[in-house]
Amino acid sequence: MKALAGFLSLLLHLLLLSAAESRRLRLPRSSSAYLTKEEHWFNQTLDHFSPIEYLNAKYNISKVENSWFVFGVSYPGALSAWFRLKFPHLTCGSLASSAVVLAIYNFTEFDKQIGESAGAECKAALQEVTKLVDEQLQSNGSSVKKLFGAVSLKNDGDFLYLLADAAVIAFQYGNPDVLCTPLVDAKKNGKDLVETYASYVKDYYLGQFGASVLTYDQQHLKNTTPGVEESADRLWWFQVCTEVAYFQVAPQNDSVRSSKIDTRYHLDLCKNVFGEGIYPDVDMTNIYYGGTKIAGSRIIFTNGSQDPWRHASKQTSSPDLPSYLIKCHNCGHGTDLRGCPQSPLSIEGNAENCTSPEAVQKVRQQMIEDIDLWLSECQSIEGGMISSA
Repeated sequence: MKALAGFLSLLLHLLLLSAAESRRLRLPRSSSAYLTKEEHWFNQTLDHFSPIEYLNAKYNISKVENSWFVFGVSYPGALSAWFRLKFPHLTCGSLASSAVVLAIYNFTEFDKQIGESAGAECKAALQEVTKLVDEQLQSNGSSVKKLFGAVSLKNDGDFLYLLADAAVIAFQYGNPDVLCTPLVDAKKNGKDLVETYASYVKDYYLGQFGASVLTYDQQHLKNTTPGVEESADRLWWFQVCTEVAYFQVAPQNDSVRSSKIDTRYHLDLCKNVFGEGIYPDVDMTNIYYGGTKIAGSRIIFTNGSQDPWRHASKQTSSPDLPSYLIKCHNCGHGTDLRGCPQSPLSIEGNAENCTSPEAVQKVRQQMIEDIDLWLSECQSIEGGMISSA
């Protein structure tokens, strides 16, 4: 078990050092070279072979049968599950942390989870902010956009999407109190809620977290020759608009985000940025990869209780596909590997700052036991093949 713990530590470092973020995709050689999943798989296969060959050579084990596991968080978590599904002969198993394997057209559960994660008081404060901002956009849109440092967003929908995302990040990445404490205090003390939320957006989301207003500008997304740092924005939306959707629309009732963030907003964005005929074929994506009914084996699925993306992941166990939910106040995206909070990123994956470190450690122990069992099975099979040879 000690050796296995070291093995997991090595893989954790490889995972975090290889940029396992959901929006980080390959930059195409030309603006027309958008990658479909099938084309992307060729590149992903090459990307996975490279470190395998490098480590085999470094440790002089190229001629030895090795059991490889594929690790990933978020969209790369889905890629790790799909890699195991499509290339089972190359791997012993996979860890799909917060893996968004289910393409969803109208993702209303996303906003509903934000309300649940926020709790009653914070949810009420966020809903009041949304109502007030919607009203101010009608009366003096430029003034309220200036308050949030987002005057450049001419499209009101883009501005409202920025404000919705800013709240999401607090729960997704394990920093709920950074958002909720000042908002709830402001509501109790009769302070201006919109100004309080604007301070959070500018100081935390655009400041400490490092988000950019430009990311939400459809004119920016239409740029077919972006720089390396900006290229992921357009590529992510192309995948959203053609294959996976994840349209984060406001539910009909009791939504946290503005009701103006609806299906029409997303479809108009896709048309405006990529042209006529663009539509996310989520049914085909789920048929091809299986969604939550993925027909793979030896894949571990993990999710954090506060993460809205967990509703696009596999949350129930099935034979050879265990699924674990880590429950705590700040358990979010990739908590099993990243600890708490998930941002700023901790290479060590420290769980001590999770409100329930025991919950994280319990799932990590279950992961170790699963991988330990699968390694022994794979090594037994490989040993038998060598003996018969």
